Amino acid sequence: MLRKTLAGLRYRKARLALSSIAIAAGVAFVTGTLVMGASINAAFLGSFAAGAKNVDAAVTPHASGDNELGSDTDPTVPASVLGRVSSVPGVASAAGRLVGQAQLLDDSGKAIDNAGLPGFGINLTADPALRGFTVASGHVPETASQVAVDKTTAANENFRLGQIVRVVDHDGRVRAFHLVGTVDLGVNNGFANSTVTVFETATAFSVTSRPGYDQIIARAVPGASQAALTDRIGALPGMSGYVVQTGAQLATAEASSAGANTQQLQEGILAFAVIALVVACIVIYNTFTILVTQRGRELALERCVGATRRQVFGAMLLESLIVGLIASAAGVVAGLGLAWGLERLFAGFGASIPTGPLVLAPMTVAIAVITGTAVTIAAAVLPARSATRVAPVAALSSQYEQPDSVRTGWRRVAVAAVFGVAGLVVSFEGARNAGLVEITAGGVLCFVAVLALGPLMVPPMVAFFGWLPGKFAGPTVRLAAVNARRNPQRVAATTAALTIGLTLMTAFTTVISSAQATSNERIAAEYPFDYLVQAGAITSSSGQLVPQRVVNVLTASPALGLVAPVYGQQATVNGAGNTGVGAVSQNAFGLTVKPAMVSGSITAVGPGVAAIGKAEVTKLHVGQGGTIAVSTPHGGTERLRVGAVYQADGGLLPQILLSVPDFTRGFRPAGAQQVLINGASGVSTATSRAAVNTAIASDPLLTINTLADYRSALSSAVNTLIALFGILLGLALLIALFGISNTLTLSVIERTRESALLRALGLTRSQLRQMLLTEALYMAMIAAALGVGLGTAFAWTLVNSFLKSAGGGVISIPFAEITVFVVVGAAAALLAAVLPARRAARVSAVAAMADAG
Repeated sequence: MLRKTLAGLRYRKARLALSSIAIAAGVAFVTGTLVMGASINAAFLGSFAAGAKNVDAAVTPHASGDNELGSDTDPTVPASVLGRVSSVPGVASAAGRLVGQAQLLDDSGKAIDNAGLPGFGINLTADPALRGFTVASGHVPETASQVAVDKTTAANENFRLGQIVRVVDHDGRVRAFHLVGTVDLGVNNGFANSTVTVFETATAFSVTSRPGYDQIIARAVPGASQAALTDRIGALPGMSGYVVQTGAQLATAEASSAGANTQQLQEGILAFAVIALVVACIVIYNTFTILVTQRGRELALERCVGATRRQVFGAMLLESLIVGLIASAAGVVAGLGLAWGLERLFAGFGASIPTGPLVLAPMTVAIAVITGTAVTIAAAVLPARSATRVAPVAALSSQYEQPDSVRTGWRRVAVAAVFGVAGLVVSFEGARNAGLVEITAGGVLCFVAVLALGPLMVPPMVAFFGWLPGKFAGPTVRLAAVNARRNPQRVAATTAALTIGLTLMTAFTTVISSAQATSNERIAAEYPFDYLVQAGAITSSSGQLVPQRVVNVLTASPALGLVAPVYGQQATVNGAGNTGVGAVSQNAFGLTVKPAMVSGSITAVGPGVAAIGKAEVTKLHVGQGGTIAVSTPHGGTERLRVGAVYQADGGLLPQILLSVPDFTRGFRPAGAQQVLINGASGVSTATSRAAVNTAIASDPLLTINTLADYRSALSSAVNTLIALFGILLGLALLIALFGISNTLTLSVIERTRESALLRALGLTRSQLRQMLLTEALYMAMIAAALGVGLGTAFAWTLVNSFLKSAGGGVISIPFAEITVFVVVGAAAALLAAVLPARRAARVSAVAAMADAG
């Protein structure tokens, strides 16, 4: 039986080629994802190992609640600790590392855009072995007037060695330095895409105003172990307040922290790989089903000469095993190239991930091959069972024919009913409770129900799509509709793969579009400002402020109407730390600040009266009419009555809104986080914009944004996300198109005699090609109708449930994008049918009739 199976595979190798490609593509996705994850982790470990090179012991403060690198609230290690560590026996040298915010300016004098992140300044350690970076060009700073910058920033800004660069220090002063070198920082998860400037140590303290070091590192004398050195440093008086680690522990801890994002990225891509494998499984199932039909007479002959049902079943599974192994091996090789491409893809979309040599672990190969082979075998089980039911008497007929229609059977209807009802119930419960998992599970169950009913839905859908074209396009189009209807199970299985891709694309795009529309509507309704002035990008979290002198200039300008500074700070409220507390000028309420209210009115905020966000009601155990206690650094504990509750999710308002007098008395802010501005009545946009530009011209960190800027930035982010999702899902769609091409190719072989007869009756080669292309178009239209319908319904349920929990919003169906998906899907299906159609048209009518006879 083995020799017979191998001979059959050699004979049918062309027919199995496209199916093998489908499996290979799915395995390549799995392999590529695992290889990319392993490679990134190895690069992280290698980079952090380089950063910790020569470090035998490290002293760092316990982490604070603020995760922002270089923040003023980050704890530090006093310089006195450096002196004590240096005196420990076994320490060859010790140094302190500091990281603070130091914004680098471009040649035009404005802050370099770091995607909303602050620029950083670091110090140069005296011991070259403990610097944690390498010199890319030039040399390190040797005097207080010299600096080096990271090589990426230098390249992006076209900085030249020897030129003057400007940095804004912690106090907002612009300071000039000579650029003498560029450095390679390797991979540092904290710096991300920020600019990094290297200063001489004393200058770094002056620019960043850091009170101490962020880390003390030590290098041991030859022969001293890291563990022993760490024990001696940890035994110093007062060291219990710090974390003392060996150099190896430091490198591993930092790499593990950075690698957490890699793990999330890898898990996300694996989800797309699973989708690709599911689609490949459908393609394999359809291929083996068609092959069983085409080999009906052969299988019957095997039964006639003594083959048992078990042997036939085993032979089919053996075929799938061999196909799965070969395709999986090819997929592993292709996965290496895909891993390289995925790294470049995410880097191109702005992801801060390291690159390095590809890492192909034996476990990766084993997982990929086992997964691909198991999927292939699983997909072939049902067709193999079908092969055992071919009667030996079928060998006596001149040609084995499969019935034109598929018996529906009560089992199919029952499965569809059970899954459909379960899906609706689960989705309904998820919609009531805003449960993402429940809604997703309900959507999957409903999708399975639709797949089960696919053979019942195909005939009426083909009749609907083909009715009008059949009236005007002639008999070729009508023949295509008849061919598509005569084997609805095959058509349903073929379109299922494409349906999955279109469903996911439609659902994802609708959810993202709704989120964007909701955000736009909320911002426009609640914050209808003309201009927003702040330090850095709209998404900036750098802690830089708009100085009060700038606020005063804006307020005094006759070209501007409302000028409303927005203040913010973290504080402890009712015992809960890290709670956002802020204030907005009261004259902005109802004009530029109109949040959705849960209870009360925002105008109730005044001296002694605060408003809180809805989420804080539960957290602080207080509602309207209650009292909150806000701990402030200058005013002690302020007790305020809650006068209103509002929606504070994603807007400009903090969780706790105080009046400006209460906030300034308790926090004494050096400036505003943002300033909301409207032009004066009757003043042109150009004039008001010029007034704002003039007011902020003296501060290089300040930027002007408008509502249009906000929408543009949000739209750009959304479009990037959709493009990335589309690319990742593209492989699954490509596999689905292989399925369409494979089905049509096998169908052409199966219908050779029929095609010859049609040619003999007068059908031209061109008409035969047109018939097959129209069949493919019908398949794409069925997939589009089901995919768009299911995707829209799932997205509507998901978005509607979350909008209810969020207090309102917009459900936006992106008709333009969905239309593009449908058109691209139809065009791709036609492209997939070109080769099968050409093959059918090339067959000689006389030869085909003779072979069939």
